[in-house]
This record gives sequence, C-alpha cells and structure tokens, in this order.
Amino acid sequence: MTSNSIINQPIVKPIDKMPSPISFEIQPAKKTKDGLDLELHVIAELINGPGLVKRGYVKPNIPTFGAFELLCDEGEMIGGSDSAPAPLSYLAAGIAFCLLTHLKGYADSLKLNISSIKIEQKMKFQSRIPGMTSEMGGQMEGLSKGIETFVLIEAKESDDTIKKMIDVAEQACMAAQTVINAVPASTEILLNGRKL
Repeated sequence: MTSNSIINQPIVKPIDKMPSPISFEIQPAKKTKDGLDLELHVIAELINGPGLVKRGYVKPNIPTFGAFELLCDEGEMIGGSDSAPAPLSYLAAGIAFCLLTHLKGYADSLKLNISSIKIEQKMKFQSRIPGMTSEMGGQMEGLSKGIETFVLIEAKESDDTIKKMIDVAEQACMAAQTVINAVPASTEILLNGRKL
C-alpha cells in the first residue's frame, strides 16, 4: 500500500485489537501501594512508498481503554505531504489533552464552579538537519527548547483555589511530567530479528 492510498483513510480510527508487539509482552496495569502502574504501548511503522507517512497503533494497558490506529506525516519541507499531524503535533496535543483531563477531574471532584477551561500551549524545538535546517557539515540533531502552557479559565472561584487546581493537575499529568522531568529511556535494536 502506498502513502497516496493511505491518505484517504481517517487520520485516527478505533480498532478492535492492538497488534501484538514482537519485542515485548503486554502486561496488564497493576495497582501497587504507590498507585496504578500502567504502560502505553505503541507500534509504529513507515508506509511503503514515497513521502513520510507513518501508521501507528496505540493502547494503554488498562482494560477499559480502547486501541486506535493513527496516521502521521511531515510537512513538505522535509519530504512529507502534510496529510496528517506530524509527530511533534501529537506530542504537544497529548500534553495539552492530558492536562485538561486532570484539570477537569480535580474540578469535578471538588465541585468547583468553572464554566470553561482551555489550554494554549507553545512547545519550542530546534532542528539541525545539515543542508535543510542548518549549514552543511554539521551534526544532525534535534533539541527541545522548552514548553509554555497557558491555562485559560472562566470560573467563580478564588485565585488560590484555581492556583491549587493547576498545581495539582500539573503534578498528576503524566504527559507533562515526561517533558518536565528527566525520565529513564532506552533504545534496543533488533536487526533481522536479532538484538544488536
């Protein structure tokens, strides 16, 4: 299937079941004395053909959460066709959506008088691709330059109540905490089915 035939599909769609990964086993989420230990599983692949269209499958290991297939592309400047959100768009949107989940959860639990909550967010990056985004001869590199989040709220609550809600939600938002704090990361390579 070529990237051109993929573009006509929905960008995000629910699927019945997450494909099984080859490199790890999917274990269910576990409650511990410290909280719920959960994982989000992703399988992503390039679509054969021209351009940079990718297909991904995502699902948390929590029984009540569904699996989704989603498409990703890049802008024309770096060889994509701009037919679906870019990877960084999904990252930024995920942080904003996660924070909104925790803001609403906190507001609902305390029955706060809030009429609207909106996130406006700016994530800053720097791309160094020799000959494309930087001078030839340099090292290919991507850098994160920070995140600015603006929470716009309409509410009949005190300043202190709203400030506490924001603080609690930011601490609870796993997506935001992933970029705010250094987290352990590892990469393993499987070449033709064997570990390098």
